Amino acid sequence: MPYRTMLLHLNDEKRVPHLIKTAATIARSGGAHVIGLYVMPSAAPPPDLVGPFAVTWMEDQLASYREQEQRIKLVFDAKIKEASNITHEWRTDDSSFDANVADAVIDHARSADLVIVSQRGQNPWIDDVPERVALESGRPTLVVPQEGDFEQIGKDVTIAWKPTKEAARAAFDALPILKDAQRVRILTVTENGDTPPDGSNRTSSDELASSLLRHGVHAETETVAQDDLSVANRLLVHTRRTYQDLIVMGVYGHSRFREFILGGVSRDVLQHTKVPVLLAH
Repeated sequence: MPYRTMLLHLNDEKRVPHLIKTAATIARSGGAHVIGLYVMPSAAPPPDLVGPFAVTWMEDQLASYREQEQRIKLVFDAKIKEASNITHEWRTDDSSFDANVADAVIDHARSADLVIVSQRGQNPWIDDVPERVALESGRPTLVVPQEGDFEQIGKDVTIAWKPTKEAARAAFDALPILKDAQRVRILTVTENGDTPPDGSNRTSSDELASSLLRHGVHAETETVAQDDLSVANRLLVHTRRTYQDLIVMGVYGHSRFREFILGGVSRDVLQHTKVPVLLAH
């Protein structure tokens, strides 16, 4: 079943054209409706500003955000029309005056089939968006790196596999992309001290490959040793060496009151990846 509704978060102005290209590529293959979303960041003044100085600061910030929103909307409208035959709409959310941008993105994300966001950059207002959307929205989240142009995506895919509910959810959430892929690898990284499979018994990755085949996805399985690298680095090195253009993986994390803490592998992959990553939790 293809993605029919895609949410594209567009607060990261310098990455907007690249994000739209990625979204258009996926939308065309399944006839998806694309929603462009800009969330007004908080205009609350710093605590040391009071009285008329605080009011002036807030007014200047709001004016700056509105100008940015209009610039991004113009690019969205133009680029999505260039892609042709993609239905689309624009949303501006100004509910985060005293809240977090990620909260607003999560609210919009919950009714989408796929959410596309930019990797962490240098903007403090939106730096927590990728992790929080992946962990809290309940929707598959595609994180697009800060550098690079990803007009082609999902032709050569790595599924980062371990037998967990997060990895299973990610693999099947990615089915609309996997069905169009030319090559799919189910990659297991054995951590130091683990015994690699000896080939005499079917593994969980073999079972996943069989299930995907029933959906028309031909996937090969591969196991690599962690060796002297972290699990995340081994995964990223393998992906670069085999020229793959998408990683599919479960995202691991937990809540510490209002702070959501990513697991080490998830955090390191999101920080250092040079190819898009489709996450599910």
